[in-house]
Order: sequence, then C-alpha cells, then structure tokens
Amino acid sequence: MACSEACTAAGAPVVSDYEPKGTFTKAGSTDVYHSGSGALGVVIVPDIFGFGHKQVLQVADRFADAGFNVCAIDPFHGKPWTKDRFPPKPEHDFMGWLSREASWDKLKPQIDAAVAKLKEGGASKFGCIGFCWGVSIAMQAGQDGHTFSGVGGAHPALFGHDADFAEKVQCPVVLLPAQGDADTGPVQKVLDKRPYGSKCVYQRFDDQTHGFVAARGDWTKPEVAAAAGKAIGIMTDFLKHALGQH
Repeated sequence: MACSEACTAAGAPVVSDYEPKGTFTKAGSTDVYHSGSGALGVVIVPDIFGFGHKQVLQVADRFADAGFNVCAIDPFHGKPWTKDRFPPKPEHDFMGWLSREASWDKLKPQIDAAVAKLKEGGASKFGCIGFCWGVSIAMQAGQDGHTFSGVGGAHPALFGHDADFAEKVQCPVVLLPAQGDADTGPVQKVLDKRPYGSKCVYQRFDDQTHGFVAARGDWTKPEVAAAAGKAIGIMTDFLKHALGQH
C-alpha cells in the first residue's frame, strides 16, 4: 500500500513564509509546538510532512485564536517525509516508513505527553485533531473516551480501517474529506447509532485538493484560504460543542 490516490494527486507540499506565534518546546521527550491557553486543550497531529512545512503551525495558531490551548506534536522527531520523495516511489517504502516511524504504539506516548503538557498549562478537557494520516491517529486517540471528548480532522486517510476505527472510538468525531478522499458513510453508519451521534460532523470539500488545510494548502490563493478558514471554523465549533462549551 502507498499514499492514497487523493494524497498523491494533491502534489508536493507548498512552501509557506508564515511566522509562528507560539513556542517550540518539549512535552516529555517529544518536540511540540504550543500556542494559546485555557481549559480547552487540543492535541494536533500533522500530516506526513510534520513540522517541515508551516501550515500546520498556522492551523495551531488559528485554533489558539479561537480559544484553545494547543499542542501540536512532531511525530517524526524532525525527520518527516520530505518533498523530494513525493510522490513516493515503490523503492521509498512509504508505508513501511510510516509503520516504523509513526505506528499507534509509537504515537500514543507522544499524545499522552502532549495531554500532560496541556494539563500543566491549565487545560482540563481535550480534543485531538489530525490531518491526512494524522486523522487515523486522532481516531485511535478517541478510543480513550475518558481523556478525549472529540476527535477527527481534515482530509482523512484511514487506510481502509474506517469502520474499525468507528467501532472503537468513544467520543464524537469530525471528518472533513476533500477531493478524492473516501466517503465517510462507513463511519457515519456506526456512529449515528451512538448516544453522541448527533454531535458528529461530516462535511466534504470536493472543490479542494487533499491536504488543503495542511502542507498542501496554498493559502496565498483566496479560494483555498477561504476553504481552509471554513474548515478550521467547523473543527473549532465542533470541539467547543464536544468539549461542552456550548
């Protein structure tokens, strides 16, 4: 298995000159980017390009501007998938790299460390938002319904585990697929039956390429910036409801 067709079709990441407002620090041994303050904590999981491209940092700042205490993790420890290896070729062994470097077993301690960091900063309720592959990590984080009150993300890549993740998640979900991304029907079919099913949010952005809210988003284009802003607004509103602030 390689990148999804939508992921490959979206092309290489876009260079951004955004200047982050937050701080780069540590959560345990994990490198993180922290922005914002308050009781509503959000752990952000980037796409495969990690902190190598700044859009995810801008997203974190936008969540902070919306009132969240945000901790974005660097799952690849400064060694994300690089632009020169995109789209991946068979010899790059993309899925092998992803499973070695960013399996749930490897990522869970980083998620836990980010939650602990946010607790130190006053957060008491938590959500987890990912992008592309990162949505699969957020969905697995949502299996811990005692810690997380809402999970999901934009342009999800769930690698065919959609129904399995839905069966195991224990909190409301937000999924915002883009052009070519898989239908959310298998997830909705499961979660519509849950007590929190009405809190879940699903909205397609079929006029946008996969990755438009993260590393593939060229926010110098007004239409892309507007769509990304809309998606961020949907996610922040979802989290405020899921975390019990409305």
